[in-house]
Amino acid sequence: MIDYEIKMETFNFEELKKQKGLKKHGFYDIASQADGSMMRIPYCIIVGEQDGPTLLIDGGIHGDEVEAADAAAHVYKELSPKDIKGVYLAVPHLNLEGFNSCQRMNISTDITHADMNRIFPGDPNGKISAFILDKFVNEFVKYADYWVTCHSGGNPLYLTPTACYTNPELDKDFGDLTLNMAKCFNTPILWKNNPSNGEAVEAKGATSARQLAEMWHKAYICIEMGGNCAVMEQREEIYNMCHQGILNLLVYLKMMDGEPPKFREDAIETPVDYLHILHGGIYKPQKKFLEKVKKGEVLGIVTNIFGDTIDELIAPYDGIVVGSATPPVIQPRDWACLYGKL
Repeated sequence: MIDYEIKMETFNFEELKKQKGLKKHGFYDIASQADGSMMRIPYCIIVGEQDGPTLLIDGGIHGDEVEAADAAAHVYKELSPKDIKGVYLAVPHLNLEGFNSCQRMNISTDITHADMNRIFPGDPNGKISAFILDKFVNEFVKYADYWVTCHSGGNPLYLTPTACYTNPELDKDFGDLTLNMAKCFNTPILWKNNPSNGEAVEAKGATSARQLAEMWHKAYICIEMGGNCAVMEQREEIYNMCHQGILNLLVYLKMMDGEPPKFREDAIETPVDYLHILHGGIYKPQKKFLEKVKKGEVLGIVTNIFGDTIDELIAPYDGIVVGSATPPVIQPRDWACLYGKL
């Protein structure tokens, strides 16, 4: 017999959407931890005074990736329901346990240490990370017309500000819509993604946010903005790019009045690969961010603790450096470089 009923805050999008002119932030409680504190999903919602679509912006699915998620919350603070046509819905930090420890995964209460962006759509019968993700998908993602996921390099990487979209030539649902959504952030790199094999994804199930968006026919982009090695002016620049990008997107989607956003003309559209190094040691990048590289050139080297070079990362094709591992110590088969094809 239960002696004490734990009071839990709820979230019901359909009921909240009925309240025109609503501006509210709070928590959707999931479960009580052993110390009595609550595992929860934070949210911000503005229900515009005028009808329109729903834009969902989520961040912090990896707990150490902060800047763009922070911008989503500050945009909420600035706007009022009279500014918005439709619904602005933000989940600033989905993985709060990872956020609290500045770790990619929830390593404190999930014994599986699951990467939440590899287990979509979650599992109502699973461990806590999969359980939280199931709630997020069914209470938030389900209602989105447009969906933006905010990432960065977190602790292990730095990425030149990048917006990821679906190749318009292969996107049967949205054409160039996701490309233009990505352009709203005016990043120097636009990361072109080809759609997954639809039948294969349907058979196996989605594992990432992008695959779920394809299955559910959601207009989806992902932004990858910097990393935790960024400091002071550089961090502020990245934050401002995220902040202005969200405002640009609201105008582009006709959810907010304003001058149509101007897209930068020098952005490089490219598919991007994660390149792995074989041996662990001290990693030393040999090329700068946004440097153009020829096939066969050395992108980075690994030395051992005695100063001997024990591995090289070789450019597999002509390309451009988009991101790099940032801690000096690299582990075997870690990501060493994010590399765009030219």
